[in-house]
Amino acid sequence: MGVFWLAVDRECSSYIELKYRKVVSQGWSALGNLVSLKPFYSNHKDLFEQNIKALGDIGYKRDSWFHRNECGDVMWHLMGLKEGDLVIALEGRTVKGICQMPSSGLNSYRFDKGFEYAHTVGFGVKWVDWDENKFGFTPNTVSIPFGINKVRNDREKVIKAWEDYTNSK
Repeated sequence: MGVFWLAVDRECSSYIELKYRKVVSQGWSALGNLVSLKPFYSNHKDLFEQNIKALGDIGYKRDSWFHRNECGDVMWHLMGLKEGDLVIALEGRTVKGICQMPSSGLNSYRFDKGFEYAHTVGFGVKWVDWDENKFGFTPNTVSIPFGINKVRNDREKVIKAWEDYTNSK
């Protein structure tokens, strides 16, 4: 089981929005729908990321396309989420909630036009607000993660806390 940070930029979205929409998502809505890139995902990471960059150059002014290099990697990780993975939402360095992926990112990807965090996976996720009293601790964010990154230091503690929480329900 993978455990991932999901950075949510408060200027574009919020944890509450993702919780209400029941999704795991990322921004850059001007990239448009990425469903046509799904066939490249499995064996062509470089081609997948090159296409993301090209879409960004079209959707955003080239000189303001700040996250050009990172965006392809973030979308690669979003599509790469697996059924059963745990995702922890952060706003800045504040842990806001956790969910478990009901399906893989690649199989559940959809584009929700009208939202800045339009690239969504896992529709139907049940976000649980992070509460130290409920989970026994709060994972430590060493730095502010960008996009989607693996949790490294507290991975085992997060898995145990999630299992204890789900078994107590």
